Amino acid sequence: MREVEQAGVGRSAPDIGTVLHFPIRGEALLVKLADLLRKQVASRAPERDPLLLTMSRCPGSRLSIDRVAYVDFLPDQATYHVVIEAAPDARITLDTTDFDTVVNFVVQYVTGRNSEPVALEAVS
Repeated sequence: MREVEQAGVGRSAPDIGTVLHFPIRGEALLVKLADLLRKQVASRAPERDPLLLTMSRCPGSRLSIDRVAYVDFLPDQATYHVVIEAAPDARITLDTTDFDTVVNFVVQYVTGRNSEPVALEAVS
């Protein structure tokens, strides 16, 4: 019996495995987005309307950007749902599975809200 084991018969094969990178998705990406916004633009937010950058769990995960904008991750659809309430009767939404699109959209929104207001005149 000892000779059989030494020849490799009757022994299980050694554990050989491959290390795979754990995919970062959903809530973890929202946390990364909040961190990015804190580092790059939160300090420039107006005092009258500061960035919240808080995470909460509703049916999915939500990153509240400020009092009128948030990003939901819907795990059952693996989709990001961005909402910006631009005015009392106007809402901008974006639904996408591409996180880079979410980052670009949110950074553009936050950068725009932090810039000086532009004076507009009505054209008649």
